[in-house]
Formats: sequence, C-alpha cells, structure tokens
Amino acid sequence: MAELVFYAGTMDCGKSTLALQTDHNHSSRGRAGIVFTRLDRAGESMLSSRLGLAVPAIEVGDDFDFR
Repeated sequence: MAELVFYAGTMDCGKSTLALQTDHNHSSRGRAGIVFTRLDRAGESMLSSRLGLAVPAIEVGDDFDFR
C-alpha cells in the first residue's frame, strides 16, 4: 500500500538526510518511490543534504495537488 511521509523540523536537524536514507533503503529493496521537494539548496527538482548526497525530485509549488 502507498504511503505519504512528511519530514518536518528546524533547519539543520537532518530532514533531507533522513528522506535520502529512506529513499535509498526502499530503492535497494526494489521498491520505487517518489521524492518531492521545495526550494532545495541544490536547485530545482533535486533533494540534497549537507553531506553532499542528492537525488532527482519533483518540485512542489503552491499550486501543486498531491491527489
């Protein structure tokens, strides 16, 4: 069954790193996922962490509808 997970917290608490880790863990087991982001430091349509890791993502704007 599909699952939508949001990571929220203060700056520099590891939200992006946790999302990247979760994506990697699922991918390594053959489970496809979709990563969403907004205003990431790496530029549009990327999710990155301060560790230098990055994956392609779907950029979410104010008018984005998850349905």
